[in-house]
Amino acid sequence: MNIAVRKFGWIAFLVGAIGFGIALIFGQKMNYSTQELIGYAVMGMTVALVYFGIAYYRDSVNGGKLTFGEALKTGLLIAGLGALGMALIDIFFTTFINPNFFAEYGAYQIQMAEESGNSALVEQAKESNKLYEEINPTALSFLGGAMMFFMTFVLGAIVTVISGFILKKSKL
Repeated sequence: MNIAVRKFGWIAFLVGAIGFGIALIFGQKMNYSTQELIGYAVMGMTVALVYFGIAYYRDSVNGGKLTFGEALKTGLLIAGLGALGMALIDIFFTTFINPNFFAEYGAYQIQMAEESGNSALVEQAKESNKLYEEINPTALSFLGGAMMFFMTFVLGAIVTVISGFILKKSKL
């Protein structure tokens, strides 16, 4: 692991874990729409570090040169560490701090669907809620964490590809 990955990857890990942890803990008093916005903001801050890590690699580690492969490798590793931080905190939160999260969120989804007046949406929300009840709570926490990892990593991969093209041609 090069210095850019160590430096920016661990910063991304900490931003993801601490930022998402704070959002989850303090967000319990907020509605789910606000919680989602805060979660996406933390995810955005986490993956923004991919761009800066690739730029740092190009300018400070690699003497101003960058191939797309180097950008891809560096960016994906940083994105993976940031995604891991968010996923681990999500698993910890839904396992130990609020083990009823999925049941509460399922009830919220049903309520929102009923308020929309769309009967198909109501049925879909009820089916999703049944799945939450059928799956082991610990397995559900790990599934939620895996989904958080996947979403953050995919967003980080997109930022990596875009950054690789931008930073390959220009110098900050």
